Amino acid sequence: MKMTEEKLKRVTVAATVGAVLLLVVLLGVLIFQFVSIGVEKSKKAELEKSIAEYKRLIDGGEEELAARSEYWWIVKRARELGYRFDGDKIYKID
Repeated sequence: MKMTEEKLKRVTVAATVGAVLLLVVLLGVLIFQFVSIGVEKSKKAELEKSIAEYKRLIDGGEEELAARSEYWWIVKRARELGYRFDGDKIYKID
C-alpha cells in the first residue's frame, strides 16, 4: 500500500488538528485548576483569619469568665437582679 502525497497531507492535517485540540483541552483544564487553586487559597486565608479572631475571643472570654466567677461579681449581679441576702437591711422609702 503506497501512500500518495495527498494521503500524506491528510494524515498530517488530521494529526495536527488532533494535537491542537488536545493542547486546547489541556490548557483549558490547566487554567481551570489554577482558578480553583486561587479560590481555595482565598477561602483558606479567610478561614485562618476567622480562626484567629475566635481564638482571640476565647482568650478574652476566659479572662471575663474568671472575673465573673469571683464572689464580688456574683453578689453584685444578684443584687442587680433583685436578690437579697439574710441579714440585709431593707429600708422603706415613702
